[in-house]
Amino acid sequence: MLLDMNDKMVSATEECVGPMKLTQEPIQVLLVFAKEDSQSDAFWWACDRAGFRCNIARTPETAVECFLEKHHEIIVIDGRHSRYFEPEAVCRLIRATKPSENTVILAVLPQKAADQEEPSVLPLLCAGFSRRFVENSSVSACYNELIQIDHGEVRCQFKLRACNSAFTALEHCQEAVEITSEDHIIQYVNPAFERMMGYQKGELIGKELTELPKSDKNRADLLDTINTCIKKGKEWTGIYYARKKSGDSLQQHVRITPVIGQGG
Repeated sequence: MLLDMNDKMVSATEECVGPMKLTQEPIQVLLVFAKEDSQSDAFWWACDRAGFRCNIARTPETAVECFLEKHHEIIVIDGRHSRYFEPEAVCRLIRATKPSENTVILAVLPQKAADQEEPSVLPLLCAGFSRRFVENSSVSACYNELIQIDHGEVRCQFKLRACNSAFTALEHCQEAVEITSEDHIIQYVNPAFERMMGYQKGELIGKELTELPKSDKNRADLLDTINTCIKKGKEWTGIYYARKKSGDSLQQHVRITPVIGQGG
């Protein structure tokens, strides 16, 4: 059995990742509860309040089927009543699917008596859960939990997917691209760079630029000029001679752009 919340109009939001402007569709939540009760109702109405789209699945099979169709950002699995299904098994079923790598899975656990020791979350994490929620049928409590997940893990995953898209574009770019840290450690080269310079990616990643052979065709002060420009946060464009793995010098029209983050 599968229930849908689709009668409320919700709008997309915009996020910026560097120069990229992205549109995030309304958050989709999947509730996996074998039986309707005050807890499932609380999450349902919390989704309604937050403007999230919501589905409810009653069995592990319908949960996986629904998830593969809609790719929910958040899944809430009832872990209070193991006689209906094993929550860890349901989580593993979902985690076995490719789309779940970007999904936050929340386990709803029963309340413990005051004299009982706090259980370890490690078994839940090993099963694939992202976090836990101790049962609380307050709509506000469920709403706060969902909003925190949205503003935390969900938005981070959304931005990470955007970064992966950018790297996919770099992988297919015909121009050679090299990314280094501020300490001049090579972090990434694209296939075009490998073809141009004759190196394999594994031969370059993690190495300092100073470890690579230099061409003697550059003027002596060129690297100092480039570094001074980059440290000022300015882009440098010009002719640079690089030495290929074969030892040949290659004239390049180079553009070096500093990427300024929160830490400078």
